[in-house]
Amino acid sequence: MNKKLISSVAGIIVFILSYVFYGEGKLGYAPFHSLIVAIPVWTANAVTKGGVLVIFVLMTLESSSLPIPSEVILPLSGYLVSLGELNFFWVLAAANAGSIIGSIIDYYIGLWVGIESIEKRHLVNKNSLNKAVEWFKMYGAYAVFFTRMLPGMRTLISFPAGAFKMNVIKFLLFTFLGSFLWSIILIYIGIILGNNWEHAINLINRVLVPATIGITVAFLVYIGLSIKK
Repeated sequence: MNKKLISSVAGIIVFILSYVFYGEGKLGYAPFHSLIVAIPVWTANAVTKGGVLVIFVLMTLESSSLPIPSEVILPLSGYLVSLGELNFFWVLAAANAGSIIGSIIDYYIGLWVGIESIEKRHLVNKNSLNKAVEWFKMYGAYAVFFTRMLPGMRTLISFPAGAFKMNVIKFLLFTFLGSFLWSIILIYIGIILGNNWEHAINLINRVLVPATIGITVAFLVYIGLSIKK
């Protein structure tokens, strides 16, 4: 196995362990802060050297609420597709399989542990988790679908879905649909940007996320008004 790949994976493991032991409440801890800054570099190295298998593993970790950015994984994968080094359909399949497995892990954590216990462990941002809970209570499956395309919220929605015992088949269906759309957009962004794939994060934050929020809010308002009628 390539030494750079081993180094990248080892770095990600160290990051995960640090996240588990120090959590959201310890972001000021110097080594942990350094890991947060470095994780996109490790992610890029791992994807470049490890291909589809690493994409699957990283997307699984990302979807189980570890701060590994799909905004790096998928555009870079798209760039590698444009070079002919990876197959588009295998990348898309790996990304969605990882998203579903990671999401179902969080779903069952929510089901078995509950929201209050998750908050007490400080492993996720409390405010973001509360927002996910609020959205799920209001919009249910629609929240599961739309938040899959909102960085920072896309993984947390699985906790309330499990905690409030959403039908698991329905959860997986809406998770698949939202994750599929998110994955295919980010992969194509990488293909279009090519060698400039690193600018994808700026494009996502400035264009894609605001557009997604606007569409989500408009649709949820429409649903809310329809229910009242």
